[in-house]
Amino acid sequence: MAPDVVVVGHVALDVNVFPWGVVENVLGGAPTYSGLQFAALKLEVGLVSKVGIDFTEKFPPIYRKLGLDTEGIYVAGEHTTTFENTYDEQGNRTQVCKHVAPPITPADVPGSYLDAKAFYVSPIANEITPELLRFIKRESNFVMLDPQGILRVIGADGRVGVRPRDLSEFLRHVDIVKLGREEAVVLRGNVEEGMRSVQEMGPGIVIVTRGGEPTLVLSGEGFTRIDPLKVGVRDMTGAGDVFGAAFLTRYLATRDVMDAAKFATAAAGLKIRYKGPTGFPTEPEILEAVQRLG
Repeated sequence: MAPDVVVVGHVALDVNVFPWGVVENVLGGAPTYSGLQFAALKLEVGLVSKVGIDFTEKFPPIYRKLGLDTEGIYVAGEHTTTFENTYDEQGNRTQVCKHVAPPITPADVPGSYLDAKAFYVSPIANEITPELLRFIKRESNFVMLDPQGILRVIGADGRVGVRPRDLSEFLRHVDIVKLGREEAVVLRGNVEEGMRSVQEMGPGIVIVTRGGEPTLVLSGEGFTRIDPLKVGVRDMTGAGDVFGAAFLTRYLATRDVMDAAKFATAAAGLKIRYKGPTGFPTEPEILEAVQRLG
């Protein structure tokens, strides 16, 4: 039996440094934030990732206990992908990468996952390839990509930056692409023109989330801006993956881009009120919050 949705990307072990203190050994990455958000929305979730022995020592079967299928998680090497994330008062992030797990290949995707309704692909350290996206894409499914990890460059000192890169080989196998404010560098110049250029590479829906600024959405219905939910922010980590999971869940249910974008905006706003991988909102909570969007 295939899961409803499959999350593809590295698990991260994060050290998060905030103005108010340091939190170590925090689970991160799309399997954590999008996986748990999908689960909070009552979807059956499969995970495809690579971890190190350090993950099994610190977090014995935690995802399975939380209701996620882990057939696609493989232990490969000593270290799980590890980041030190330092945030300022405005939520801007500086990253240093300590370790990177091996890449994810088509052979890592369990056969039972291939009939899933959707794949949410969110790499963090160049762990996916166009070949992987081509392998999972079907006429009958949706593939949503957050290309943050494709656009990252890790320096010799571990510092993480973002560089413009041709994404066309990736995007031709994608239905929906979501860029965060850091990744929007690939758009250059006029953002709306850049979003149209991305759309021409393949995805019918292009989304740019911008933290406290309105989210931009481009689809067959044209451009739309959605104001963020006004909340007290405690932790921005994983907000993009919560947005992605909520958007994809709602879009699968309604096929309505605007409805899904508002739902996702509200979900991300509710989540960032909590520190770390906790506080994932339920559908009734999100629908109530949608009513408060500007």
